[in-house]
Amino acid sequence: MTGPRQRGGVLLRLGFFLLLGGGLVLWSELRRPRDLRLDLDLTSALPGEIVEVDVTVSRDRHALLRFDQKYGSAGAPATLHLTLRARPGPVEVDVMLIDSRGTARRTRATVELGKDTSGAVKPG
Repeated sequence: MTGPRQRGGVLLRLGFFLLLGGGLVLWSELRRPRDLRLDLDLTSALPGEIVEVDVTVSRDRHALLRFDQKYGSAGAPATLHLTLRARPGPVEVDVMLIDSRGTARRTRATVELGKDTSGAVKPG
């Protein structure tokens, strides 16, 4: 027969393991990679001015996304919507814009990416 003391100890252990399991599930959900959005605003450039865009997104010196696109004489769209798979948090964005004359402009920014919000970069 089990006494009331043994049942109390078993219930205490069971409660501890349920709490530990719930904490681990919550922790893994917070750290799980998600599809995050990054918007590159090129509206400050004239139509047809930007012919090539090179974007590198990294965290802790590890590349998360590399986007290199040539647009030709039509030029880049006003806004680029990029999607990357990573955990939410701050990322470093390196943008290289090349205009029709071959002049390159580089912009670096730190952006906060979240699962419900998109990060925005406006190269200057």
